[in-house]
Amino acid sequence: MITYIIQIIAFQLIFLLVYEALLKKETFFNYNRWYLLSTSVLSLLLPLIKIESFTKTIPSKYVVVLPEVVLGNVPKTTQITTEATTIANQTSFLTLNNIIILGSCIAFLIFVFKLSKLLKLWAKSKKVKSKGYQILSLPNTTVAFSFFNYVFIGNQLTEQQKESILAHELIHVKQKHSIDLLWLEVLKIALWFNPLVYIYKGYLIQVHEYIADQNAIKTVNKKDYYQRLLQQIFDVKSLPFVNPFFKQSLIKKRIIMLQKSKSKPVYLIKYLLLIPMITAMLVYSSCSQDETSKANTEQTTLTEEELVEKYLNDYRSKYKYNIEKLFSENKADYNNYLNTLDQYARLKAKFLFMAEDFKLKNGKSANFINEIKNQTYQDYLKNKETQESKDNWIGNPKRGTLRLLVEDLDNLTTEEEALKLSKLAQINKEEWYHALVISDGYRHIKIEVREPKGDYIHDSNNEIDVPFSVVEQVPLIEGCETLVNLKEQKECFSNKINEHVMKNFNTELANTLGLEKGVKRIFVSFKIDVNGDVVNVKARAPHKDLEEEAIRVINLLPKMTPGTDKGKQVNVPYSLPITFKVD
Repeated sequence: MITYIIQIIAFQLIFLLVYEALLKKETFFNYNRWYLLSTSVLSLLLPLIKIESFTKTIPSKYVVVLPEVVLGNVPKTTQITTEATTIANQTSFLTLNNIIILGSCIAFLIFVFKLSKLLKLWAKSKKVKSKGYQILSLPNTTVAFSFFNYVFIGNQLTEQQKESILAHELIHVKQKHSIDLLWLEVLKIALWFNPLVYIYKGYLIQVHEYIADQNAIKTVNKKDYYQRLLQQIFDVKSLPFVNPFFKQSLIKKRIIMLQKSKSKPVYLIKYLLLIPMITAMLVYSSCSQDETSKANTEQTTLTEEELVEKYLNDYRSKYKYNIEKLFSENKADYNNYLNTLDQYARLKAKFLFMAEDFKLKNGKSANFINEIKNQTYQDYLKNKETQESKDNWIGNPKRGTLRLLVEDLDNLTTEEEALKLSKLAQINKEEWYHALVISDGYRHIKIEVREPKGDYIHDSNNEIDVPFSVVEQVPLIEGCETLVNLKEQKECFSNKINEHVMKNFNTELANTLGLEKGVKRIFVSFKIDVNGDVVNVKARAPHKDLEEEAIRVINLLPKMTPGTDKGKQVNVPYSLPITFKVD
């Protein structure tokens, strides 16, 4: 949404600069009127138009929280962090969307109020019907203006004044200038924060007066018309959608335009500038990222198979005898949740080349080769739509970063804003993290909270601590050693911890401590050190005996195979919530 608004403002600014520099001083008033109206509409439509042919022409947590252990019959509830909930409550109203909507509501109420003033004038006026319009005589005033087919004229004006006014205002009526002004009022309500809309309206009112003056002097004496403009200043109601006969700020400009010689027809060629301007804007909007659909705008005419074959041949020629160099020179960017077709083809070609190298060195095919060969880009996109895939991306961030997946980077929901602020707060609290990556698919932004302190965090013994979410090889507990898939190892580890706690925790203890009835939680933190031992066990609970029981149970965990990262054995810290119910 923000991108769309920015493009509207940018396009309107370009249109107005061209008008100010080249068209404003010309006497092609009707052309200027349609230029202003059409460009005000085009500025809204052009950002929404995406022409594919144009696109093709442009080159182109420090401590990981394990799943909660539930002891006994505890009702299952949806858990939302207190911090995120608090932030959501604080920011639920003050979002950009809500501010824009609130401003539009206020602008609409102002419009309705001024329209009601006009209706009151209509109600108390004396009406005289004529062919195609009505004259409304207003008592005790010198007001003069028109609105659609109604010409409002104060009864204190002289007959000569009324003659000039009527000739002028009937042009507004016949050319339906009120529709123009109502369109600008709609824009003001929707884009009340955009100053260019108000400039558009000012220019359009000027053009309306020039058109009316130009036609009015054909039916009345030109000299008398000038004199009445110079000598008379009439009251004008502060209504945003009427055409007043006399507006003091415009009188001088109107007289200058009346005296100006007609522009030469050859200058009409200036309006042809609209063609290259609109074309350039279409190219820009077509080539900009489509944040609404998140479409894959990969700029290539090759098919998926042709792309894969192209990159595979490149890898064969460059890295046939040095596969290690393939990884150092072709690092993938994992900050976007989705790969484009080109990125996917590169990655698939890399795996196929790895499989070829494996077969050459080992005399047999790699286990993953058939799965890689048979998967298509559409299969990849379908898999990325699953909640499991989304959870995996969020839960396995690049070293030192947290991740957040959203629907639209330019228009975060209240819940997404709350999650964003919650993750930023976590980064500020926890030494390991330094940045937050937010992606809506093919795009991302990266918020750097602090400078990275290095690849590792060192404890007091100068041993390396690496979070469970980013460690290259997680610790292996008894029963999980045969698994080779990292995801399966993590799930197995969590399941084994749960089984251990449920088997060894004294569930009757809580009922003997005089605690209030209800659901209670214990929070336990510990590390698996470089020797595979459980160390630094700490607990926080509603009662000291519960803390001691939790520490006892965790210390009963068996010795494990330690976690490794970059070829080194490392400490891996954890946090474990335990939930139980006091009856």
